[in-house]
Amino acid sequence: MQLRTGAGVLSFTLLFTLLAAGLCMLGAAGVAAEGALHPAHVPVASVCPCIAHMNCRDEVVTAPDATQLRAWFYQPDVSKPEDSQGAGAAIILLHGVGASRADVVSLGYLFLQAGYSVLEPDLRGHGTSGGFTTYGLLEEQDIRQWANWMLAQPGISRIYGFGASLGGSVLLESLNREPRFRGVVAESAYADFPGIATERIRRTLPRGLGWAAYPFVESGLVWVRLRYSVRLADASALNAVRRTHVPVFLIHGLEDHNTAPENSRLIAAANPTVTTLWLVPNGGHANIWKTAGREFETRVLGWLASH
Repeated sequence: MQLRTGAGVLSFTLLFTLLAAGLCMLGAAGVAAEGALHPAHVPVASVCPCIAHMNCRDEVVTAPDATQLRAWFYQPDVSKPEDSQGAGAAIILLHGVGASRADVVSLGYLFLQAGYSVLEPDLRGHGTSGGFTTYGLLEEQDIRQWANWMLAQPGISRIYGFGASLGGSVLLESLNREPRFRGVVAESAYADFPGIATERIRRTLPRGLGWAAYPFVESGLVWVRLRYSVRLADASALNAVRRTHVPVFLIHGLEDHNTAPENSRLIAAANPTVTTLWLVPNGGHANIWKTAGREFETRVLGWLASH
């Protein structure tokens, strides 16, 4: 009887220890999840940064969940010939996590020079847009709202997209709802949220503890589902690309240590019919314009012009 009682106490102690460890992990994962959903806001200028000979204005749309989303809308020099590459076209530029529309202003000038109108939104939970970040789940409908807005503007009949890092994956995920894009370019995109979260957590752990990344991320996913009724496990650019007919140009630096190039390889393999993959030697995370310079401009503008 004493042996049985001792075994029972041991089993109870083990169960209590495992439960306590699980609750500690859930709590720590919850803190990390909150940080992922609510990245620190970067201040955004109250007026558009001035670009010579370009018109710019602030725009607002309201998402289906009543979240207000803000953007800058640039239009090209009116003296540009009507047969320029971007005539009649608009492109939406999406920034990365923890950034804002201000990060894509200089890139926007590249497209403005080619004759495109350029929309530069703050993603939800960033800049001056409301809401919190859901890594594509709610952003899908946000991008559709912006697509509706762009196509309602006088003279715009074709829309394209360019996104970097989070912006690239969000843009790809929006293809679940928005088939009217003529083509989208995604740089340094991740294949799905659970995968990139596990990848990044694993890098922070000591050698030999990489296995802990998976249960930690799973705990965070549970936290978000219970508190916000958001299933981040369903945030998948890969699945969206697998189903789309929209042409996709994937760009990834082979020295990207934030989001491994394997992410873009997986996305490209999911639907080879519509995807083009450019892997850039010496390229890091979302910096291929800086790394490849004129080649980046030639490849991206050339690819867009072909669609």
